[in-house]
Amino acid sequence: MTNEKKTQVREALIRYVGNFSSQAIAAESLQGISSSTISQVKNNNWELLSDHLWHTIARQVGFYSGDYNYSGQPADTSAYLLLRILFGDAQHYAMTYGIAIGTGLGKTFTASQYSRENENTFYIAGHDQYNRKSFMIALMQATGLEAKGSVPQMMEQFTNHVISLDEPLLLLDDAHKLKDRVLHMVVLLANSLAGKAGIIVMGSGDLRMRVIDGVRLKKVGFDEIYKSIGRRFITLSSLGPRDVDLVCHANGIYDEDLINHIAGACDNNLHTAIQLIHQSQISQAA
Repeated sequence: MTNEKKTQVREALIRYVGNFSSQAIAAESLQGISSSTISQVKNNNWELLSDHLWHTIARQVGFYSGDYNYSGQPADTSAYLLLRILFGDAQHYAMTYGIAIGTGLGKTFTASQYSRENENTFYIAGHDQYNRKSFMIALMQATGLEAKGSVPQMMEQFTNHVISLDEPLLLLDDAHKLKDRVLHMVVLLANSLAGKAGIIVMGSGDLRMRVIDGVRLKKVGFDEIYKSIGRRFITLSSLGPRDVDLVCHANGIYDEDLINHIAGACDNNLHTAIQLIHQSQISQAA
C-alpha cells in the first residue's frame, strides 16, 4: 500500500475513532485492531505495520484501500456488477433498497469505490457501538457537515442538506451491526428523504433474517423497517462461477492450476482470494 493511501486510511481511522467516547472503546469495535495499533497509525509510526493490517483497518473504518487489482482496476464480479446497477438505480430514481449479501463478496469495496467515483454519494459503515447520536455524527461527517446540536437538530440539518443536492445517495454498509434503535432512525431518515434521495441499506444475510423475524414476531419498529425497503431484500449469497477467475485475471494471474488452487482455498470469500493472490505475487517476485 502506498504512503498516500496510508495517509487516507489514517484520516478515516481518526474520523472513526472520533465517533466514540474513547479510543479504547473504538478499538473494541474493530476486529484485530488494538488501541496501541490505533495510536501507531495516528502517530505515523508505520514501520512495523503490514499491508494486510492496513487493509484490515481500511475495510472497517469505511475506506477500502485495497482492490481486486492492485493496480486499481476492479474485476467485474457478480456482486460488483449487481451492486453498481442497484446503486445507480437508487441514485438516479431516488429509490430505497435493502440488500443482503454474503461476507467476502466485495460489497464494501464496491460501495467505497462507487462513492468515490460519483458525486453526492455518501458512504457510512455500521458499527455495533453506534448509538443514535454517534450514528448521526458519523452521517454528518460523511456529508462534510459539522456535527453539533441534538439528534433531532442534526437529523433536520442532514436531511435539508441532502435534499438540496442533485441526485444524492446514502450507502449504509454493515447495517446488520446496528442496534434496533439506530435501525429505527434509518427508517425516519428514509421517510424524510423518500422520493428525494437514494438510500441503500446493506448488510449480511443476518440483516434480512433479523428484519423478517422482527416483522413475524411483531417487534416494535420492524414492520416500518421492512416497509421502508419495499418489503423485500435483494440477496446474493455466494460467488459466481467465474468470479475468482476474473479477480485472478485482473491481477495478471492466468495459470489455471494456481487459479483452481485459489478458488478452492478461498472458501467463497474474495478477501481471502485477494490475500492468496498477493502471496503468490510476492512469491513470484522473490
